[in-house]
Amino acid sequence: MRYLESERLLIKPIEEEDIYQLLELRWDKDIMQYSLHEPISRKDQLEWYKSLTKRDLALSIFLKERDSRSLVGTIGLFNISMRHQRAEIRPRLSLEYQGMGIAHEASRMILTYGFNVLNLQRVDATQFRENIAAVKFVQRLGFKKEGLLRRHFYQNGKFRDVGLVGLLKEEFFEAVEKLDREKKLRDKEQEE
Repeated sequence: MRYLESERLLIKPIEEEDIYQLLELRWDKDIMQYSLHEPISRKDQLEWYKSLTKRDLALSIFLKERDSRSLVGTIGLFNISMRHQRAEIRPRLSLEYQGMGIAHEASRMILTYGFNVLNLQRVDATQFRENIAAVKFVQRLGFKKEGLLRRHFYQNGKFRDVGLVGLLKEEFFEAVEKLDREKKLRDKEQEE
C-alpha cells in the first residue's frame, strides 16, 4: 500500500521519522485510559516499529492544512489473515483532534481499502466497555457487539472488561450507505 487520501486526510504507512511523534500519543494519560497499550520508551517504540510484519498495516494519519500536514494519529489493520480474510482495526487519535470526524473518516478509508483491496470479509475490534464514545463510534460504522471478555486486561490497578465487536464486509457497506443518505438529508435540510 502506498497511501490513502481524501480532501483533508493523508494516510500512509508509518515511517521511522513518525514513530517518536506517535510516541507522544502513548504517553498521553487521557488517551491511554482507554487504550490497551501501556506507555513505552523510545527504544521500545523503535523495536515495535521494526517488529511490524506483513500481517500488520500500521498507518499514520495526517491532517492536510493549507501548505502543511500535521500528524494527528495512527490507524491500522493488524493480525491480517489472508487465509481467513480477517484483521483487527486499531485507531488512535491525538486528543486535540478528537470530535472532528477524523477517526471516522480514516476508519472508513482503511475499512474500504481492507474490504475492497485486501478482500477481507471481517474486521474485529476490542474496546473497554466504559468507553461510551468508542462504542458509539464503531456502531456507526456497522460493527456488531459479539462478546465480552471479562477482566481481560489489567490496567491502572484494576482488571477491566473488554467488549469484542465485529464487522462483516456487507455490514460495513450497508452502514456507509446509510450514513451517506443521512448526510445528504441533513445537507438538503440546511440548504432549505
